[in-house]
Amino acid sequence: MKKNATLFLVILLATAIIIPQSMALTSQGLFYRTQDGDRFYFTMDVIDEGEVAETQIIYFEIDNASKPIPDPLTYLGDLDPVDLSIYYENGTNIGLLAIIFIYIPLLQFPVGNWSLINSLAFTDLEGLMIMSISNLSITYNADTLGFTYKMISTDTETTVWADYSIFDGVLSYYGFEYFNTTTDEQITKCDISRFSYHNLYWGFEDGDTFNFRIVMTGTSSGFQELDEELYIEVDEDGLPIIPYILDEWDDIPYIGGALYWANGTIAFEPFFERSWRIAVPLGNWSLLSALIEDKPSPSDLALDPAHPWLWGYSWSETTGDILLEVHTDYLKVDGFLARHSAVFTNATTSEVIGTITIERLDIETYTDDTAPSINHPDDGTFVEGTENNNITWIPTDDFPATYTISLNGSNLPSASWTSGSPIVLELDDFEVGEYNCTITVYDYAGNYVRDSVLVTVTAAPTTSSRGIVDLIMDNIIFVIIGVGVVVILGAGALLRRKS
Repeated sequence: MKKNATLFLVILLATAIIIPQSMALTSQGLFYRTQDGDRFYFTMDVIDEGEVAETQIIYFEIDNASKPIPDPLTYLGDLDPVDLSIYYENGTNIGLLAIIFIYIPLLQFPVGNWSLINSLAFTDLEGLMIMSISNLSITYNADTLGFTYKMISTDTETTVWADYSIFDGVLSYYGFEYFNTTTDEQITKCDISRFSYHNLYWGFEDGDTFNFRIVMTGTSSGFQELDEELYIEVDEDGLPIIPYILDEWDDIPYIGGALYWANGTIAFEPFFERSWRIAVPLGNWSLLSALIEDKPSPSDLALDPAHPWLWGYSWSETTGDILLEVHTDYLKVDGFLARHSAVFTNATTSEVIGTITIERLDIETYTDDTAPSINHPDDGTFVEGTENNNITWIPTDDFPATYTISLNGSNLPSASWTSGSPIVLELDDFEVGEYNCTITVYDYAGNYVRDSVLVTVTAAPTTSSRGIVDLIMDNIIFVIIGVGVVVILGAGALLRRKS
């Protein structure tokens, strides 16, 4: 009878906690190769009674890859793990299921000095495990650093395996097995394997189409004058398999497809021939950058500056009197070509004799470098408990995304916004005090604008609806004194009469 294998694993692990990961460059040559936003995809198979009971796709996403590495690093337990989150393929956080990683102390090691990491693993790993272990074995080769060990209880033997990529230091394989030593049967097993050694995957599907605009100039030099729209349709017979290990740029598979004019007729011109690839895989921009930097030619090949949405490179070559300058970049959302340009210049006269510019339609969403604009409401003061107090901001931008409001440095939940529509912060419930109300408004490309409004809330004045009793009580001492005086005077008058 089959059990819910995932739930079973969580129950078995429910007494433990998970540990995070990572970062930076040191005198020992250690650094973290990952960047914020990098994703690492895995297949997770839960095996029950010898058969795969459940398969899930999960991924790690690096949230903060900028933590320092101790310098010098003398104990693996001193590493400050990088911040990462773990999600199902659909983007839902795996939550409690993250406890399955309880049997390994790190999800990522720094790279750059694996001899040091290997040496420290022999002295430190056993002490970093959550339980007493035995049979610890460490392996180190050109591709991975790994270890395996056992934990033995009354009638259950737990075996754990883990391998880490030498290239990026991130977990590449993780597995554990529960084995009943009394019945000599496997209870359950979990295998978690990276999609590729470098975590690469295609960001689009076969049959997808991508629309472009092409502009060509230079008819006086024999170039064609052109300003047209066209599109690429990716072959529908399946995307090429990405090699498990990529050693150089030329190992990246070519994406097959057909080029069409906007009216659907096929275009035979090799407009994209100088782009090298019409698409690159997602998942490891650090690797792609390294492959470009290691490419032996052209000699002046250079990466573009870091950009939140685009990744690309430039190069040039001279043939006779013609200088050719090429720029290509790819959209980080899907890895497909975003922009490609070629400029032909007479190297003798420095005259531009022809240009080819190809750009994805609607790419402005990502290439926009203009920050949103926003009004500045006046600072204000109001009395606690009064009504209709608020701050109204009206931001504008062609590509609105999200905004965040902070009160004295504490952020409220983010939300989306619409250009030209008011964002209202209600103040009526604010207590007495001073408040710095700051809004940060982002557009889709990550540009932002910020505005701060100072608000002072004063205490309401006390009001009186007081009666005769309140007045008497407030002045009771004077009443008592007055009564006493009357009594004394009366007594004196009586005494005088008797005498």
